[in-house]
Amino acid sequence: MTPGTTSGDRGAWWATLGLLCLALLAPLLVVDLPPLLDYPNHLGRLFVLARLPDDPVLARFYAAQWAIIPNLALDLIGPSLIRVLPVHDAGRLLIGAAVLLPVLGCVAYSATLGGRWWSLAVGLAAYNRTVLEGFLNFNIGIGLALLLAACWMRWRTRHPAWVTLAAMLSGVALFACHLMAVALFIVLVGADEAVRLLRGRRGTAAFAWAGVRMALIVALPLALYAMSALQALGGDLTYSSVADKAAHLMAPFINYAWPLDVLTGVFALGCPLVCLLLGRGRLAPQAWVAVPLLFGAYLAAPYGWKGTYQIDTRFAIMLGALLFAGFMPVRWPRWLGRGVAAAAVLLFAGRMALLTEAWWEHRADLADLRAALAAVQAGQAIYVVLAQPEYPEGYDALAPWSRRLSDGVFTGTHLGALALIEHRAWWPFQFDNASQQPIRTLEPYRTLALGIGDLPDQRALAKADLCGFDVVLVLQADGVAPLPEARFRPLAGQGFAQSYAIRTCRVGG
Repeated sequence: MTPGTTSGDRGAWWATLGLLCLALLAPLLVVDLPPLLDYPNHLGRLFVLARLPDDPVLARFYAAQWAIIPNLALDLIGPSLIRVLPVHDAGRLLIGAAVLLPVLGCVAYSATLGGRWWSLAVGLAAYNRTVLEGFLNFNIGIGLALLLAACWMRWRTRHPAWVTLAAMLSGVALFACHLMAVALFIVLVGADEAVRLLRGRRGTAAFAWAGVRMALIVALPLALYAMSALQALGGDLTYSSVADKAAHLMAPFINYAWPLDVLTGVFALGCPLVCLLLGRGRLAPQAWVAVPLLFGAYLAAPYGWKGTYQIDTRFAIMLGALLFAGFMPVRWPRWLGRGVAAAAVLLFAGRMALLTEAWWEHRADLADLRAALAAVQAGQAIYVVLAQPEYPEGYDALAPWSRRLSDGVFTGTHLGALALIEHRAWWPFQFDNASQQPIRTLEPYRTLALGIGDLPDQRALAKADLCGFDVVLVLQADGVAPLPEARFRPLAGQGFAQSYAIRTCRVGG
């Protein structure tokens, strides 16, 4: 809160923050498996880790493989939750954390800098591209980085030694969440140190001590990275095109309707920019340091490296957070404040209504998928196919909102993980990268998975060797003809999903 704030203002601010959090969590009550691209795959891994010690069926498929991995937030928390809660309830708690922590982190960071109401508009970016693509570890880590940076700024002067020690340990915790969270924390803390040095006009000793503090904070995450399997990887460096790099700046506002997403982005960027030009707003000094650093990193960052993708997009998400955390309105007349608030509320209501409708429609796809999986037995191996409709534009036009984000990303790629979660059957696309996940696939299933590669379509299925598999699960089955009965026997399903028993595993066999 800013000096001079009345108790009534404080109460209204806290009440608004509480209502914002409730509104952001409300869509999680609509559907038990939200349509977040990677999420079913992550939930499948958490389910395995929770049940593996006592489940001989799952133990045939997978083994735990714990190591130093900078991507473990879900794996450290999720299995314990699944042991005490139904799997989908535990999963939605984790999604809720990934949605709320960045919001609370932005609000706390802004409040430490003297901000108030504008920071609450971060709710417009709460369900962004990385959330809707299921990058939960990343979003949890970004939220914690903002919260920890706020703690640093609040107590750095009073308790420098203790706060430096806490920051060192924070670097370790953030490393366990996501490597990008460590990067954000270092940028935010470094920006605050730079501002303190410039304000104080201190001598060489102060600069030296600041360097020591930053080195101590960076040292432990660097040491952990050096000991991780990720450090040795390489050879897969890819960069976005100029057009894609520009498009990725929209990542904080990607939802399900492109016009609404663009309008949100224009509001979120335009309001601070116009106010800065007219002298009706300011960037906090720390933001003046952090924003250029993050934008430079965004421009320089690759799209993919070391088996991780959308690296540059994640810097765009950080920049989006600082639009709300680092900007401070100045001398707004009442009409302007009310107008901006009304616009933010209308945009937020529209985005949340659309998201809730999309998730409600997703229930139909889930019902079709569960019907298709009804005949699947524990221990079976499921070959998953994403059918490609002959007329995709017409098919997509009639499909539920939930199947595609506004940038065209299909969200159903990993729905086959439901066979693992609800039927304890094996499917070949479970995330098991040794540098990113603490699980490995056992033989002969690993060889089966490697033989498939990426998620196939029905054309690849026609030539595939299916020996070792028991069932074929077809997604988007309502857009293509049924599989040939000479090789496949229909089992169950309707609409979006259909399952088939395999009569002959080899073509011509």
